[in-house]
Amino acid sequence: MVGSISSPEQIIEIVNDALQVRENSTVNILNDKLTLTVFSELEKNLKNVREINFIIRGTNSGPKNKEMVQEFELAASPSDVLFNNYEIVKKNKLKYFHKARAMHDFIESHVNVKKVKSPEMVKGNILIIDEDIQIQGTSSLEITKSKKIKGLPQINFDTFINSSMDTDQIKRSVQSFYTLWNNRGYTSEYKEELLEGLRYIYKDYSPEFLYYFTLYSLFGDQLDSSVEHFENDSTRFKQTKIWNTLYNFQKDAVVSGIQKINKHNGCIIADSVGLGKTFEALAIIKYFEMRNDNVLVLAPAKLYDNWDSFRSPYKDNPLAGDRLNYKILSHTDLSRNKGFSRSGLDLSRIDWGSFDLLVIDESHNFRNRIESEDHVTRYQKLLRDIIHKGANTKVLLLSATPVNNSLTDLRNQISIITSDRDYAFEEDGISSVQHLLIRAQKDINEWSKTSRRNKTELLDRLPSEFYKLLEMVTISRSRKHITRYYGTENIGVFPKKLTPMIFRPEIDSESEIMQFADVNEELEGLLLCVYSPMAYILPKYKEMYRERFATKINGKRIFDHEQREAINVKLNRFNLCKRLESSVYSFGKTVERLLGRIDSHISRMSSGTGTVSDEYDLEDEEEFFLEYKYDIDVRHLDVRNYLEDLRSDKEKLERISGQVRIILDEKRDFKLHEITAFVRNKINETPYNPGNQKVLIFTAFADTANYLYDSLWPILKEEGVHTAIVTGTGSPKTTIKGANLKYNEVLARFSPRSKGRSGDTDTEIEVLVATDCISEGQNLQDCDCVINFDIQWNPVVLIQRFGRIDRLGSINPQIQMVNFFPHMDLNDYLQLEERVKRKMVAANIGSTGDEDLLTPDLNDLEFRRTQLERIQEEVVELEEMGDTISLTDLNMNGYLNELYEYVKENPDVKKVPAGVFSITKGEEKGCLFCFRHSEDLAKPKSDSSLYPYYLMYVQNSGEVYIGMHNAREALAEFRRISYGKSEPDDVLIRNFNKKTHNAEDMTRYSKLITKAISGITGAERKRAEESIFDFSGFSDEFSDSGEDDFELISFLIVE
Repeated sequence: MVGSISSPEQIIEIVNDALQVRENSTVNILNDKLTLTVFSELEKNLKNVREINFIIRGTNSGPKNKEMVQEFELAASPSDVLFNNYEIVKKNKLKYFHKARAMHDFIESHVNVKKVKSPEMVKGNILIIDEDIQIQGTSSLEITKSKKIKGLPQINFDTFINSSMDTDQIKRSVQSFYTLWNNRGYTSEYKEELLEGLRYIYKDYSPEFLYYFTLYSLFGDQLDSSVEHFENDSTRFKQTKIWNTLYNFQKDAVVSGIQKINKHNGCIIADSVGLGKTFEALAIIKYFEMRNDNVLVLAPAKLYDNWDSFRSPYKDNPLAGDRLNYKILSHTDLSRNKGFSRSGLDLSRIDWGSFDLLVIDESHNFRNRIESEDHVTRYQKLLRDIIHKGANTKVLLLSATPVNNSLTDLRNQISIITSDRDYAFEEDGISSVQHLLIRAQKDINEWSKTSRRNKTELLDRLPSEFYKLLEMVTISRSRKHITRYYGTENIGVFPKKLTPMIFRPEIDSESEIMQFADVNEELEGLLLCVYSPMAYILPKYKEMYRERFATKINGKRIFDHEQREAINVKLNRFNLCKRLESSVYSFGKTVERLLGRIDSHISRMSSGTGTVSDEYDLEDEEEFFLEYKYDIDVRHLDVRNYLEDLRSDKEKLERISGQVRIILDEKRDFKLHEITAFVRNKINETPYNPGNQKVLIFTAFADTANYLYDSLWPILKEEGVHTAIVTGTGSPKTTIKGANLKYNEVLARFSPRSKGRSGDTDTEIEVLVATDCISEGQNLQDCDCVINFDIQWNPVVLIQRFGRIDRLGSINPQIQMVNFFPHMDLNDYLQLEERVKRKMVAANIGSTGDEDLLTPDLNDLEFRRTQLERIQEEVVELEEMGDTISLTDLNMNGYLNELYEYVKENPDVKKVPAGVFSITKGEEKGCLFCFRHSEDLAKPKSDSSLYPYYLMYVQNSGEVYIGMHNAREALAEFRRISYGKSEPDDVLIRNFNKKTHNAEDMTRYSKLITKAISGITGAERKRAEESIFDFSGFSDEFSDSGEDDFELISFLIVE
């Protein structure tokens, strides 16, 4: 006869009943579990046993994430034997520390332990006491929470027999058990591993170890494989010149980038200025070329020579031996269907879909996604002809760091990676990239409206999937990250940034005419009607022209031409203001061109025949522009009123132009006087670094650049110094006799060391005047001084300009930024700009969605005010601009790198079970807890940035010190009070053991756990109630979550 068993508790009862009346018994166990709770229930009677033989079946514990790389896979873990879901419930009562110690001591003295080598070798569980009692079936030696499936209780088919029922069967089972026990093909010794697992539960941990254990719990599944592991699998690649040129932090980016590209089809590298994104990209290109992949680099035209030099057999090419073979095209080539690219490719014959890897330098330039029906935009062609047509085109994007509080740039770049498939990351738990970014943008928008922006508050409210998305496809490290996690011993240091020098010269050195504010007031009074002929069309013809020139997308009218002209008028008014700020010469040239345009229109109006036609093309490199064409029959215009307004503007502009001529002809340009004196003094009297005469002068406009060059070079030639100019238009010019240098050659003469050239002092350029055509992507660190001759609307541009010389490994111990501001108080100047901006915004009608035609740079005046005030005192890093966010703010690269380095040196951190603790000293007495929410279906409304994990810092009083909505602050505090404390504090541990009777009485901390979890569920409840008012409906899926649904991962006791 065979008896049935209905529950694990019944198994415990049967075993206890049998053992309490026996002595010197032998117990043989084959099971996948022997949890702490079951041991505690059996402990008293197990002491009567002479010997226990325990075979552990099926303990494989692979990584939770199937994609986790091999190096960081978990080995079979004793935790699987010792814990189950029920143990999580008991764990929060903190009763397991002394249980683990007792179980360890008992196993060490009385139990032999082996493990089945492969789970497939043995099926089922069995427990045999002597040769009298046998329990077999599928139940583990564990106590579980009562479980119902579809409302019905779970049914077990476990059985037991005793010697009075079937002695022969028990003997056969014993024989089979010892066959497993004695055959090394089936089992191997496992006692020490199990004992070690028990020691991990109760041992004394240092605060630092606990910090990294918690990090591993939070981010362990995101660890990339190590450089060493990658090198072992890529022997040929590690022998390339480019690989051996890289610093360790760059190698890490390369390995991570390759993995992201292979796994997710693309990667955005957005490291800070001066960290070598180009070299990281070259290494990734070489890796894929070694796989015979066809690689295309799309770069701004101004950076063509940079990319071309690394693939060409030049003597000064440090990578010539790698024979890089990528193709190069310019961003502008996407707008052309015929002709030849600069690299000699016939654009009409290119098979855009034939490339395996697409590398886009300065990919943030593809931020504008407004599509057109009458022509294909660059973005449309990029997606249609390269990404969509490619069989499986992978993408590497090199992007500027800033996000500037808008995710539009990021969204459009991710769309390139995903081939515009919104569901591309569905298997990774992100069902819709667009919806996720909309949610994140909503959080950013709400944060931007706050009077005092605190980045930490924003970072903790963003959804966890948003961070997951960024970890999947982006790499973004700041300078502080590199120096903090990699040190400076092997990579050198960044130069010291001196306090910026500020000049505020008047326009007129005699202070008689052209006060900056007065001229701007006159400009605001201009009608600028030459840019708005549609406003003068006679009523009966208006609809005809409105229909003819309307901009339509998918058949829907987005812009009328009148709306476009209204914006155009405001843009040109803004352009006049910025040119006046740049230089009186540039302003004068613009006024002259405007007068010529007005005269042309007056002539046409006066003739009464012909058309008013134009193809709009804003001057120089002014970044705000609208492309359009129009032609209007003069007979369809209100000629009388149009002529009157044109002549009114002409009269005002001629008066202004006359004043410009006085200043230029009489050499009264005070701003020019100031920069000339400064440059001469820098060269002759006060070099910032011994022997360094170099000066890099930036301006937004080619007119100003040419004016400066023509004014400075004769004076500097007398000093024995060569001068040069590079702009985005026209050929470079230098004072080197007989030299006809190309763009890249000029830069190499100005900064020969950084360009890998040997300097020739006779033909070396010391002063370079440039527009923003070189404000990105260039290494000019031979120079130690940057002058911003005009102030860009977006202060980020000033930092990017300075980034040409503020670079890792600079030969200059210190570097200087010099800024020229208009001659007026900063607040008055900003209010003036703001007034112009408001007028521009008022005209910005018809804008689609969140795409602002004026670009995001114009949209945050308060940001501009704050940063321009700050930049007068210090040169800030892009990531330190507290009013804005960047990709470096949004990822966890710092923690991941820190964790990776620690795990390499301390692999034991992977073996420790959840629930461990440490003790440290700190200002706020209490406990810092880490929990994992175990009920994935009941996802909370607030979606913590670390979900399903929560960090809670609770004071001894029970008050929450740092709550769930400040996860990053809690993590930073965890690091602050733990980092560097690599040994347990013996004094604190002795006091703790005395108070808790060696961790047997943990009531005090168990109560704090209850407070912490109540804080989580309460906050989630409040957020769910608030959802009534955000149109998402009241939804409190978290309401059923209780203390049992939160697994304690770790806790740090702060004394």
